[in-house]
Amino acid sequence: MGILRTILILIVVAIVIGFSIYNAEPRVDVDLIRWQYNVPLVVVVYWSFLAGMVASLILGLTYILKLQSDRRAERREKRRLESEMAALRNRTIGDLDEL
Repeated sequence: MGILRTILILIVVAIVIGFSIYNAEPRVDVDLIRWQYNVPLVVVVYWSFLAGMVASLILGLTYILKLQSDRRAERREKRRLESEMAALRNRTIGDLDEL
């Protein structure tokens, strides 16, 4: 598994390097509120990719935290129901007739 992961990482790095070399020459104007920059296209692509990764990370973390919260609530409910079942199981037959 480690070898497969290493090969996959090397392929991705080779693609990124090839993309960077291919897009190093075209330059674009980037307007940020008051400032204007003339940067290579690859810089814009990398910053856009990074912003997307950060947004995905934040969304993923909120989803995971919600799932963990739901799981804790379900576990508490399960414990409560198990204790209720144990209490009902321990009653005598005479006590059950009163229910």
